[in-house]
Amino acid sequence: MFSPIQDICWELTPEDFERYSLDVLSEQTKNLENLVIEHDKIVTATDGNYQIDGYIEFSLMGVTYKTLVECKHYKSPINREKVQILHSKIQSIGAHKGILIATSNFQSGAIKYATEHGIALIQLTEAMSEYQARSMIGIIVASERKPFNFGKPYSGVLIGSNEQGSFTCSYLGKNNTALEKFIKD
Repeated sequence: MFSPIQDICWELTPEDFERYSLDVLSEQTKNLENLVIEHDKIVTATDGNYQIDGYIEFSLMGVTYKTLVECKHYKSPINREKVQILHSKIQSIGAHKGILIATSNFQSGAIKYATEHGIALIQLTEAMSEYQARSMIGIIVASERKPFNFGKPYSGVLIGSNEQGSFTCSYLGKNNTALEKFIKD
């Protein structure tokens, strides 16, 4: 896994982290029609009100799609339970997709659950930083490239798993449409 963001990230308030995360998503989804991104939205469902860190809505071929975004400004790895809570919100609200963005890495159970339930996991990592990767079964091995985000301090890495059960990662950037494809599918 990628090393969690260093101490400089903790200078960000939780609200600043949420806004930065939504800025990263805004860059990734700017080609979507009638795109609306809201921060700290209260969504009413039949079973109550839900506070959502970020809410994305867009139109595709006349259909409006909703994506819920949860941001975790944590030092410890994200466990499966956090992903399950987001999945429950998606079901209650009737959203189509979910995205969980974190400063820390994700436990393997969280990655597996998210992959099976159509939830994108994004780990923010410091742009242009050196990091070490361990090559072990079930551990993401980073390429030799350094995360780059056009002068911004942090870069996003889309975490997932493939059909063989191996973990995958994809740096988010201006030329990478992996997140946009995920939201549309």
